Amino acid sequence: MKRLLLLSILLITSCKYNEAPSMGLAKEMCSCLFVAEQSISFCKEVTKESRTLAKFKVNWTDKTVEARGLGKKAVGILNDNPRFGCQIHEVSDSEVKFKKDHY
Repeated sequence: MKRLLLLSILLITSCKYNEAPSMGLAKEMCSCLFVAEQSISFCKEVTKESRTLAKFKVNWTDKTVEARGLGKKAVGILNDNPRFGCQIHEVSDSEVKFKKDHY
């Protein structure tokens, strides 16, 4: 029983799906804010489902969005040519959790 519990914990914590909430939110918010040039309130409504598992922080000068959720951090950054939209620049383990969205 203990081995089964340990194995299931290892599978859940090392699963690539843990990256999905932070990656999705970072890319969605970056695209909404910097490509579509929508307001922050509109983008928060569009990404409402993603924000249940992750929180975000916007850097307006660098045109990046950092999202953290399920122990992972992802950074969405606007390409040099906005025609190509946003891309995920970095995905790593998150040591700090956001208490609420920052923008």
